[in-house]
This record gives sequence, structure tokens and C-alpha cells, in this order.
Amino acid sequence: MRIVNAPVITAMPMPQKPVTSAALLATAAHLNFRATSRDRSGSTLGVLVDASGAQQFLVIATGGEEGTWTLASALPVGLVPFLLYESAANVLRGGSLSEDGSIDYYGARYTIESWFDGNTRAAKVSGSA
Repeated sequence: MRIVNAPVITAMPMPQKPVTSAALLATAAHLNFRATSRDRSGSTLGVLVDASGAQQFLVIATGGEEGTWTLASALPVGLVPFLLYESAANVLRGGSLSEDGSIDYYGARYTIESWFDGNTRAAKVSGSA
């Protein structure tokens, strides 16, 4: 009998922490959050929209080890859009980029990381006060 070592596949991949840029934060500052759904625990998920109501797609552009968060008015071919937790939207819209690449928001430092539950892709905040 031959034993084959199958790769281990987890239901929830490890989150990515793509790079955030000052340009992204400057763009996001002028956008509004529109709630579109809730996750299983009831937390609000949504999208960023401009003044006309047009969605700005949050995607991870390739390049670098973790990629770069970016916004696009049209969904780029081959990239998957992310919903945002409302807390992540607030940090993106009101924060400023710190020297270490984290986001300063009301006296705390945060990063935006990807989250996937097997069905929904979202951006959430992690960090500490």
C-alpha cells in the first residue's frame, strides 16, 4: 500500500496584512461607508462609495510579499474585491499613515488585514491602543 501525503487545507487561511499607503488614506477620506450586509456575528460589512454613490472597489494589488491595498472605480481584471468591516472603513477614512506603515487613528495604531470565512472576503482592523 502506498501512502500519499496530501497537503493540509484549512477552512480559514491566515490573514494577509497588505501594505497601506498614504494615497489610499487620502482617497478614502473623501468616501462614505455604505452598509451592505452583516457577518455571522452581526457585525456590519459594506463598501466605500463616492459622492455620486459609485462603489470604489477595495482590492489587494499584487506586488511585494503581502500586496498593497488599493481602491478602484472599476474592478480590475483578476482581482477580487473586499467588503469592509465598518471599523476598518472608519480607520481608512479617518486615519493617517505612521512611519512603521500602520494607521494612526484616535491615539491607537492599526493595520488593515484580509479576512475570509469561506464565503465572504472582507478587510478588518487589527491593532492596539
